[in-house]
Amino acid sequence: MNFIKRAGLYCFRQRFKTLILFLVLTIISTFILTGIAIRDASVGATADVQTAIGGKLLLELDTEGHMSSGQNSWGTVQSYNGDLITNEIVDAISKVDGVVDYNSEDKASFYGAAIDFKYLPASFNLSYTSYGEASSYTATLSSEKCTEFQNGKYQLVSGRHMTPKDKNVVLISKELADYNNLSVGDKINMYCMDSDSKVKFEIVGIYDGTEGTSGNALTVDEIPANCGYVDYAMMFETFGKDYLNGYQQLTIYVEDPVSIQNVYDKVKALPELKGKTLKLSIDTDDYDVVATPLDSLQSLVNTLIIIISFVSTAILTLLLTIWIRGRKKEIGILLSTGKSKRNIIAQFFTETVMVAMVAFASSALLGKLIAGKASDFLLSRVTSGTANLNIQISAGYLLPVYMIGIVLIAVSVAVASWTVIRLKPRDILSKMS
Repeated sequence: MNFIKRAGLYCFRQRFKTLILFLVLTIISTFILTGIAIRDASVGATADVQTAIGGKLLLELDTEGHMSSGQNSWGTVQSYNGDLITNEIVDAISKVDGVVDYNSEDKASFYGAAIDFKYLPASFNLSYTSYGEASSYTATLSSEKCTEFQNGKYQLVSGRHMTPKDKNVVLISKELADYNNLSVGDKINMYCMDSDSKVKFEIVGIYDGTEGTSGNALTVDEIPANCGYVDYAMMFETFGKDYLNGYQQLTIYVEDPVSIQNVYDKVKALPELKGKTLKLSIDTDDYDVVATPLDSLQSLVNTLIIIISFVSTAILTLLLTIWIRGRKKEIGILLSTGKSKRNIIAQFFTETVMVAMVAFASSALLGKLIAGKASDFLLSRVTSGTANLNIQISAGYLLPVYMIGIVLIAVSVAVASWTVIRLKPRDILSKMS
């Protein structure tokens, strides 16, 4: 009788032991399967984050050693005497392989007094222009890429975002629009005291997110709802040489943060930047906020899989050792009839693998039930709720489970068998008597 047939008969006769072994192997394989599924889901989530967030480069003015002092009616002032980020530089950067977008935003760079509409009132009415008090606006190339929209503080509810091709357009808050019965497509006029000129704007977008943030504002520009976004083209035309016709900073968006160093090197080597008093740096803060916890989760799960494997091997080895020691008579008879030790160990291994085949398949059903809860628990400990995982357990996950499981079984059977198999048949039979 070969060892495979003996293994099948033993499993059939020893139903209680077989059931216990089935339950142990099912629990072990479920933990391993769940760990692999969570690890793969976190890898997929990291890849999604890379695509969704990307990386950023920051091009700024290098003010060190390029500032000069001057006098005006207010006293001594410091002014920058280096290079600005020109449209020529922006065009060159936009053509670099790996660059997917760019933006520049200059907060509170434009102050406009309302000519044919009204700002939400503040505690003080400072009418320092003939049209009343002015509120501040952020000049930008792409409003969608501005900080408040990127972090979700503001959301566009009507119209569209402004683009680098826009001129004399404005984005205003829903509060201000409702206060003045304004809508997308309407024209509004503002007076700019800095340039002593009137500017006509077209409302291209309306956003919310300013509600309940006014507090006890003293001036109208302290009320977020009174502030908005204007285009750079208007700024250059309105202020002319006084605005220096250039950008003070440029955020460059890279598709894949993993290759951001390569894109950095390409931008750094552009002829348009040679000899310019500008500095380029890598900014991956937004990506790191989400990706770092996911990387930590992957490391944690990998560690847990290793720990589970070692603990499982120890438990399985202990269980098999107890059972194999109770089979001394059977082992002695098999050795006496000419069966090799290798043949007997192969029988023990086959017995365990037969049960494991069913147990590992059953773990796929159990894994689907606990994987989601297990991932939520680990995420709450590692990512503080900043990410979500899409756990999918399919038949493809059973292959690594079977491979890991068979290795664990082989080690456990070898260790458990050694204490008895190393004895000679006569020694075994004498111990029995």
